[in-house]
Amino acid sequence: MLFETGQITWGRRSLADQERTRLNWGNLLIELSSGDGEVYLASTTLDDSEMGSDLQDAAIGWTRWAVCTGVDELDLHPAFPDHSVLVRPEILLTLEPGASARVWVNIPPTVIVRVKDRIDQVLAEFPTVSLEQSWFGQPGKGELCYELTSQARQQPGLETSAVGIQCPVTIVNQSSESLNVTRFCLRVAGLTLYESANGLWGNETVVKYQGGTSVSRVTLQSGPPAEAIQPEVLALPRERGSFQVVGRTFRTFSRRGKGDLSFE
Repeated sequence: MLFETGQITWGRRSLADQERTRLNWGNLLIELSSGDGEVYLASTTLDDSEMGSDLQDAAIGWTRWAVCTGVDELDLHPAFPDHSVLVRPEILLTLEPGASARVWVNIPPTVIVRVKDRIDQVLAEFPTVSLEQSWFGQPGKGELCYELTSQARQQPGLETSAVGIQCPVTIVNQSSESLNVTRFCLRVAGLTLYESANGLWGNETVVKYQGGTSVSRVTLQSGPPAEAIQPEVLALPRERGSFQVVGRTFRTFSRRGKGDLSFE
């Protein structure tokens, strides 16, 4: 049986000349097996202690798998997660009227495996990090999100070896009241993924808070952030088209302005 190990490379991958491949990206390990006209996929999330081991001989307890028949070629691409993400700032953000703040969110990407045929079928999605799910919003009016373990920082992480997408978020308080941001929900479906010499990047989200029961305005800036060096588009948004939202953005918990920021 032919065996290959290595880091994931993006784009089309032929399976005609080999039967078994293990690919990793960060803590994610994917195995592709082909034979008798069938393609099998499996994946698992490795512990940090397993990262230095020989991936060819490692005994893997696979947690996700898929199978497809009649194909000899797959397409692998990264993407943002399939749900919005909940983030807590590294420090409490207090914005006085007229003030603004810019923070950076490190989002773990997902690997999408497609069958390149007439319907461009998604065969499997493999997250690079296992995230807990959490409900955000009122019962029946909110949404299921992923809870990030990393916190939003005031500077991006520029480590090129890290597997994570740096996404800037600018919050502008256009109301006449103080605003305390303790947690926010970032909707990633409209973000474009860029690859550059200093890591992966998403375009910037701008939120303008109007105060009280007034609506907030959420827009996406076109193009990559200025911090990205020679960026190129790596993956298009999950949801195509113009992304400009007008709606409730903050839930106020007290008259002192404490609230959750939700990009809706």
